[in-house]
Amino acid sequence: MVYQFRATIPESKIFFRVYEIKGEMTLFRFNSFITDDLGFSPDQMVLFEGYDEKGALCSEYGLFDMGDGAMDTVTFDDVVQRGENELHYLFDLRNNRFIKLVFEGECPFSPMRSYPFLSEEKGQNPDQFRARYEEAPAVPTLHPRRDAARFDDPEDDLDDDFDDDDDDEGGDDMFDDGEGEELYDEGEGKE
Repeated sequence: MVYQFRATIPESKIFFRVYEIKGEMTLFRFNSFITDDLGFSPDQMVLFEGYDEKGALCSEYGLFDMGDGAMDTVTFDDVVQRGENELHYLFDLRNNRFIKLVFEGECPFSPMRSYPFLSEEKGQNPDQFRARYEEAPAVPTLHPRRDAARFDDPEDDLDDDFDDDDDDEGGDDMFDDGEGEELYDEGEGKE
């Protein structure tokens, strides 16, 4: 069985990830995957909280068994069978910051994929050690056709930008050492 979960951050309207996860995967193995995927530090304490469809907290899964099972023994099959269609992945316990994983349904297994599989994404990764999520300002990108024409202008010859004044025949080439001193390359232009 392969499940599809949508990951969002409550303080962002931009960030989301869609993960396809095999049912037999443990929460501990998924923690390793999402830590790597989001660039989090792997040595931080984390916690999964399971919520039912009414939004009531049902279970807590930590590195140690806190009564509902440890992350290395609980699988996504277990979570779905318990009716916990929402998981909160607490990655910052001190500030109660979490990623909400909402069960969206089952999806077909593909032998060409390695699971868990990131099928969709938007927004930059959250910073694990900041007090809140901050989206980076948009960086302008080049449009493949429109902006490429700007650089392919036959009348704009890039060689015109370079000055060939120091190609005096038979003379020594001059260089500036950055401190206002002129240096001469004795080897150039001499035979």
